[in-house]
Amino acid sequence: MATRLDRLVALLDTGATPVVRSTAARQIGGIQRQHPEELFRLLARVYEYIGSKSWDTRVAATQAFEWIAKEVSEWDPSETAAATLSASENGSSFDVKPVVDEDDSDLLTFAQFNVDSVLRHGRILLGSSGGEYDDGLQGLDGQARLALQRAQIKKRLGMGADFMADELLDDADLGGCEEVGVEKKKAAVSRGRKRKSEVESNSSSTATEETVEIDMSKLSARERNRLKRRARMDSKKKSKVELGPKKVAGVEVHGQEQSQPQIDVTEQPGGEAIVVEAKKAGQREALFAISEGSWPFEGLVEMLCVDLFDSSWEVRHGAGMALREILKRHGGGAGRIVGCNATENSQRNQKFLEDVSVRLVCVFTLDRFGDFVSDHVVAPVRETCAQTLGAVSQFAGRQLVQSTQQALLELVQRGGSGDGKAPIWEARHAGLAGLRYVVAVRRDMAAELTDATLAAALAGLRDGDDDVRAVSADTLLPLVEPLASGPAPRILVVFDGVWAALAERDDMAASAASVLLLAARLVAQPSVRAVLADAGRQDPSQYALPRLIPQLFPFLRHAIAAVRRATLQTLQTFVAMGDGLGEATCVSSTAGSIEPTADAWADATCLQLVLQNMVLETDSDILTQSQELWTALLHQGAAHAIDAAAVSRLFQLVAIPIGTALPSALLLDARGETGKGSTGRHNVDAPMVQQDLGLLSRDIIMRCRVVAASSLGLLMAAYLPERRLAAFGALLNDALRSQWALRRQLAAVIVEEYAVATADSGTPEIVTSPEISDALMLALDDNNGTVYEDLQPALRRVRNECAALLVALGSADSVEEPFGIDAARQVVGPRFAALVEQRPRDGSAADERRQRALAAVEHYEAVAQQHGVATRAAVAGAVVALGRLPARLNGVMRAVMGAVKLEASELLQTRAATAAARLTALCYAAARGAAADKLLRNLATLACSDPWTTPVFAQRANQHDCILMLEVVQRYQALKQSSSQNTSATTRLSADAAMAAAATASAQASNRKRRTAAASSASAAVPLVMPSNVTEDQARELAARLTVRGAERALVAMAQLFGADLLRVAPRLWACVSEPLGAVYGVPVSSDENKSPAADVPSKVGHLPTPTTDTDVQPDGPQPQAVIDALRVLLVLAPALHPTLHDQLLEALSWALQALSSHFAAVRHVAARAVAELSCVIPSKVLPAFVRRVLPGLGDAATHRRQGAAEAVYYVVQRQGEAVLPYVTFLLVPVLGRMSDVDEQTRLVCTTCFAQLLRLVPLEADIPDPVGLDSELAARRERERAFLAQLLDPTKLEPYAIPVTINAALRKYQQEGVDWLAFLNRYGLHGVLCDDMGLGKTLQTICIIASDHHQRRKQLLENPAAADCQPLPTLVVCPPTLIGHWENEIRQYTVAPDTLRPLCYAGTPAERRPLIPRITGNEVDVVIMSYDVVRNDIELLANQNWNYCVLDEGHCIRNARTKLTQAVKRLHARRRLILSGTPVQNNVVELWSLFDFLMPGFLGTERQFNELYTKPILASRDAKQMQTQAGEHALQQLHRQVLPFLLRRMKEDVLQDLPPKIIQDYYCELSPLQRLLYEEFARSTVSDNLKQSLGIAASDQTTTNGETENKDKPKVTHVFQALQYLRKLCNHPALVLTPKHPLYKQIETDLHARGADLHTLDIAPKLLALRDLLNQCGIGTQKSEPDEGTADALLDPEAVSASHRVLIFCQHREMIERIEQDLFKRAMPGVTHMRVDGTVEARRRQEIVTQFNADPSIDCLLLTTHVGGLGLNLTGADTVIFVEHDYNPAMDLQAMDRAHRLGQTRVVNVYRLITRNTLEEKIMGLQAFKLHMAGTIVNQQNAGLSSMNTDQLLDLFDCQPTTKKSTTTAGAENQQGDGTGTKSISKAIEGLEELWDSSQYENEYNLDTFISSLQN
Repeated sequence: MATRLDRLVALLDTGATPVVRSTAARQIGGIQRQHPEELFRLLARVYEYIGSKSWDTRVAATQAFEWIAKEVSEWDPSETAAATLSASENGSSFDVKPVVDEDDSDLLTFAQFNVDSVLRHGRILLGSSGGEYDDGLQGLDGQARLALQRAQIKKRLGMGADFMADELLDDADLGGCEEVGVEKKKAAVSRGRKRKSEVESNSSSTATEETVEIDMSKLSARERNRLKRRARMDSKKKSKVELGPKKVAGVEVHGQEQSQPQIDVTEQPGGEAIVVEAKKAGQREALFAISEGSWPFEGLVEMLCVDLFDSSWEVRHGAGMALREILKRHGGGAGRIVGCNATENSQRNQKFLEDVSVRLVCVFTLDRFGDFVSDHVVAPVRETCAQTLGAVSQFAGRQLVQSTQQALLELVQRGGSGDGKAPIWEARHAGLAGLRYVVAVRRDMAAELTDATLAAALAGLRDGDDDVRAVSADTLLPLVEPLASGPAPRILVVFDGVWAALAERDDMAASAASVLLLAARLVAQPSVRAVLADAGRQDPSQYALPRLIPQLFPFLRHAIAAVRRATLQTLQTFVAMGDGLGEATCVSSTAGSIEPTADAWADATCLQLVLQNMVLETDSDILTQSQELWTALLHQGAAHAIDAAAVSRLFQLVAIPIGTALPSALLLDARGETGKGSTGRHNVDAPMVQQDLGLLSRDIIMRCRVVAASSLGLLMAAYLPERRLAAFGALLNDALRSQWALRRQLAAVIVEEYAVATADSGTPEIVTSPEISDALMLALDDNNGTVYEDLQPALRRVRNECAALLVALGSADSVEEPFGIDAARQVVGPRFAALVEQRPRDGSAADERRQRALAAVEHYEAVAQQHGVATRAAVAGAVVALGRLPARLNGVMRAVMGAVKLEASELLQTRAATAAARLTALCYAAARGAAADKLLRNLATLACSDPWTTPVFAQRANQHDCILMLEVVQRYQALKQSSSQNTSATTRLSADAAMAAAATASAQASNRKRRTAAASSASAAVPLVMPSNVTEDQARELAARLTVRGAERALVAMAQLFGADLLRVAPRLWACVSEPLGAVYGVPVSSDENKSPAADVPSKVGHLPTPTTDTDVQPDGPQPQAVIDALRVLLVLAPALHPTLHDQLLEALSWALQALSSHFAAVRHVAARAVAELSCVIPSKVLPAFVRRVLPGLGDAATHRRQGAAEAVYYVVQRQGEAVLPYVTFLLVPVLGRMSDVDEQTRLVCTTCFAQLLRLVPLEADIPDPVGLDSELAARRERERAFLAQLLDPTKLEPYAIPVTINAALRKYQQEGVDWLAFLNRYGLHGVLCDDMGLGKTLQTICIIASDHHQRRKQLLENPAAADCQPLPTLVVCPPTLIGHWENEIRQYTVAPDTLRPLCYAGTPAERRPLIPRITGNEVDVVIMSYDVVRNDIELLANQNWNYCVLDEGHCIRNARTKLTQAVKRLHARRRLILSGTPVQNNVVELWSLFDFLMPGFLGTERQFNELYTKPILASRDAKQMQTQAGEHALQQLHRQVLPFLLRRMKEDVLQDLPPKIIQDYYCELSPLQRLLYEEFARSTVSDNLKQSLGIAASDQTTTNGETENKDKPKVTHVFQALQYLRKLCNHPALVLTPKHPLYKQIETDLHARGADLHTLDIAPKLLALRDLLNQCGIGTQKSEPDEGTADALLDPEAVSASHRVLIFCQHREMIERIEQDLFKRAMPGVTHMRVDGTVEARRRQEIVTQFNADPSIDCLLLTTHVGGLGLNLTGADTVIFVEHDYNPAMDLQAMDRAHRLGQTRVVNVYRLITRNTLEEKIMGLQAFKLHMAGTIVNQQNAGLSSMNTDQLLDLFDCQPTTKKSTTTAGAENQQGDGTGTKSISKAIEGLEELWDSSQYENEYNLDTFISSLQN
């Protein structure tokens, strides 16, 4: 049973996201809070994951330790001792003795620590987890293993107590211990940790405790003494009686010596109950258990301290993190025990912490693992241990802290070589990292720690290793404040050291980033700045900021991005200080230029370098940071430091044509000198300087230019007003009139940014310049009239291609001069046609040249359009930003909308979208609302341009019962895979990917190409960036996606611009949503979650999912598309709307919810996406409404409504992610019920959703109620939790109280059957009630049907709008014999007012048709019909929705290929139930057919089922041992899969008053005549053909002649006729000896000669045996009695009836006739009998049965198995005789149980007549195999809910994709490669361990975060 703890612990490793993992960790801590006695079990469970290969798993396990530690109270032994003493004084029955262990020699001390010794004796810890470090500890138990490992570690570290040579105790002192000293086994085990499988095997083992064998020579003298002393103490304790565990610090602890079994406490779902079970403690848990009175975490910490020295770096890393979290909160209690006073415990605590500290320092010394991520190294083990050391330091005394620092300094100062080879930089690195955390934590000891740490760090800054320099700078960061308060000389020393480190400019040195941040932190201190100011006055050349800061400029273009980022951050720090900035630092010259003062560092050079940084930077984050620095400089007044000439140079640099190398004359080097920009320090910028479009995309370059131009606009706004026009006027005027599109565009960007920045100051004065205004209007009105210089490269290509074309045509004419695009069109058009006519040449070469020329022309036109669109949009944006609209808006609107539609650059399109929003606002402000409305309508239309995001209704009008999301998800997933360049084998599948894979597999399995066609076409889809060659359809698709992106951004920009005034300023925008939806769905329905669904749904809308009025909409009209478009616009606007407008969204939510039940798939699809988006915007309002109004739709009878609800659930789950946790309980059960939906697509979607929700179930228990959850839903949530708890724990299931009156007394097993049926009903599941015949399956079914109808009526009265309780009839399908039986039973058992109204739907078609209106009009409750009627009327019945569909004798649909089965599976019902005493009869595939009706897809497709189950089971019948085992395994696996869905009780198990049934085989020998015919058949060719058909070797007489074979082939098809011949021959020769038989005349003659005929009993041994059996039953023995009619005969009871009454079953009517004619009439005329077979009308059969049961004078009833073996109650007989036998044993079992059933009072004897050595023996053997197969699948475990493992039911539906490889396949793969066993490169890459990124390190090793965690 997978408990909640099991699932939570598993989520630490398998959680899909870090949020899920951390939530699981937190809830594991919650379990510790609820069950504090389970501490050691929790620690053991989490410990298994602390050494995982996955970084995320280790972090999650660490978080689990953290939360567990939080829930354990601080260890205070003095309080515990006092409480214990008080308990003793109050009469407690147990005695507590303090645990005082004075021997602490095994603890390490710094006095023993020596770096050289550790390096000499210790083993280097690398990243390998190989076997070279095996310890040979296998075979030892956990305690011995731990002791030896600790001792070995001490020896390896050179700190063993070898000087203690004298043993204080000898071996004689250990009288109570096991013998010690046998040499331990060598084993490939590297540490004390065991794999999970080993732990489980140890914990489940019941073997006796093994003898611990320890090599005492491995231990020091003091360790041996301690071991002996502890053993003696343990031997004494074993004689004591421990009455129970004691609680220590709120934790119940057990002594390690306790032998009684531990208690396993398992929390149950819901948190309100626990299950307590005795369990032997596992080895791992025993290791964590502690001695009474000890620190609760002592065992865990000991294990972790051992793991610190593991050979695998992941184990070391995990151990360090776990130690950190434990000691961070409980370090103060470490080592303390009960019985010591406060002083002694303090000493013990310090010794314990010192031991841990020494071990951590030893790890620093030996660890060599480093990850060279990005540009620097990260040592996760050493860094984590440094944090752990910092956690220890907060509890350490001053002496211990000083000792720790001294050891770390010794490690740092360790120079030279540790092993004679090379310096150990890793040791220096680790020592400095440890100092960093110790100093940061113990700020109270700053005065004592600073000097030595400072000296070590400054020395590290001068180290030759870059990583050591980096960690040295980081070490100084926490010392900045103490240094700032220190003496000035020390400040200057530190400052000099930092600046000296920066002076060594190495383009590959990543340490510069850390040094720069340190410099910024130093200078940010006021006292440091004061010291530098004083020093600057004395020595300006060294300490003045204008001299110091420019030294940072070279780092702006450092080769390492982190350094560039740190440089910008440092400069921003200086800017924030304000020193060296502002007007006070600048003076104006008389010539108009601006000169900085001597103390100003933010001069023109600084500004130009920052702007140059924007032009050259390719990293978007650094580019943004550069612009932020630029803005900060301008805000501080630095704009005044730059003159007009510098502005001109900057613009020239920005406006260099793309593709043209940047002139070196315009680039500055770090010293501010021009002409050197392209050399020396600009190597990192070579691609950008050279404008290499092969390395850089045009988009990246354009982004840099636009950002730089916008920065110039900010400069223009911050410039001196009186000089602004002079500096920028002429420059902008010339640029706007330029023939270069780029210059126009960037000039317009400058104007736009300037206008936006100065918008609050009134009309910008730049507009007053007529030149600028004219230039803007001229550029705006230029509609493709200008041939930009930017087009010359493209035009030259066109000219060359045209010239080549003319040459290819043999023309002497050249291209026209001046050449233009019009001339090119002439060449490729009319001139080409004329030349071809005049001079016919090689057509293929000319056509190829023409195609190339046409491609060049098209390229030119595309580039021209691109430049034109971008340029005009930029100009229009400038015009709009200036706030002055022209008289005619066409030009502005055309320019803006053109970019919105066509601009491929995301940045430029976003700017155009913003301009469109501003234009709309200007139009409304200028009373030009019509133009604004038109613009809004156009944008709304454009947002719906992509048919994949906004379905085109005309194309999908015929799609009704389908889910469009499946097609869309497949298409986008295929697009994502085709466009992705970086795929990882370890990347988890997203939900969309899983959904797409499932949809594709489903389509392939069902041979449906409809959805896979979309996926295949999607593979040809193109990304947003235009590739070099695309098809016309792809280009059209790309254009639509670009348009939608631009329109969406424009709409979002408008919503953000107007904010709360959106509806007032731009009502047309919301009208695009409200008008179309209101026209179809009417007035918005309130979505207030506080109202009941019945209260907020108008009558014209109906129940929800509310039947929409779109059924009245014409598919060819405009309304459906308008609804789709409106929902699409709603989806776009919802996230951007101001919170004050969310009420409008709630109104729109009502429309969207109604649209979910639309008949059109396209409408439902967009509505589902809209609902999901709204759930993210206002979850507190939408999700409660979603629960109330959408989830009931999953139970709706209409397929399209279930599909709409399922699609909405999918999108909500996807969009919400982990945020859906509070609503998991609401979702899980409805989704579970739809996983067996008859609609394939609904089933597929819900299966995927269920898989996602199932992972969140363990996390739900402790989640608080979400905001907006009212009391009604909160109460419902608790009910749902209890609901799930019952599902996960069968012991919580309560007996079902039948709410209606049943006119019958239910037996206990029948009530349990109703409980099971109610369980299925509750969870939307379906099943097979396969009780033994005669146990009341009909009664149990009537109980659940009546109860469900009652509940639905009750719910309907409470909530008339509920979708899942509308009136629906129940359908019962049964054999025709049982129709009347069902009607009678229903009328008998149901009573008013809950009487069910049955209807027998039978008769001729003409009689049945009038009954249809009664069914559709809900005038009846139960409709009863036969299987044949279902098959014939399926077209009518398939359109009807049913509540229950019950298949009595449901094994009739066991053959999936029959028309009957296919018709039954077309029935639509909410609940499906099969009644069958024999669900498995011939083959397991029959079970698949039954479940394909019950829960389609649950057992996979038929092909999958055959591969997994059918083939191995059948192969095991007559097979070898391996195949037999495979068959048994398949049977067991199938049994487990279907276990909860089959209920099977046997009569002998549940009916104590039912007499036994005795089955006996009665063998007969063949008569001479039968033997003759049998042998004659064996010699015939028919026999050979039969053997060939059965796979048996043919006789020797089989010919090899082809002609003969061809003649025989048709006879092979009659194999069943041959088998039938043999079966009839065994019964009676007369059945085969017809006049057509070749031996008929001969045999008849022989018989006549002997005075016999074909009806003589002697030739039919079965009739003789039957006569004997009847005589034994007292039947037919009255011939010697008085004649009939005499008085004696009438008075004799024997003459009235025999002692037994018999049922005689045959397979064929012919055999019944032989019994009647040959036996009864000739030999036993006194036998009275009746007959039921196919010749008896179905309506009369029940009458005959009733008469037979009521009249004891009837001796025998003759029946055929197929007619009389189903559903009849024949308890009047007590003997059953089978004359013939069915291949299907279930048929015979059903037949014999006609008599052995409820109501039988006598022992039932069953006789089976079998002819020896014939086919009948084979049939009986086949029956035995089939019975074994059926008995394995359905066995005693199916007898009730308590044994059905319903707690694993959710796992049965967890359909996560798994990859399984057979051993053969894996072996074949291992053989691939170069033939030497080496793997291929791809296989090697797949085998690589998980990689991680730098962000994980940044989050984990942030010093400020660590210090904050200590404070919290």
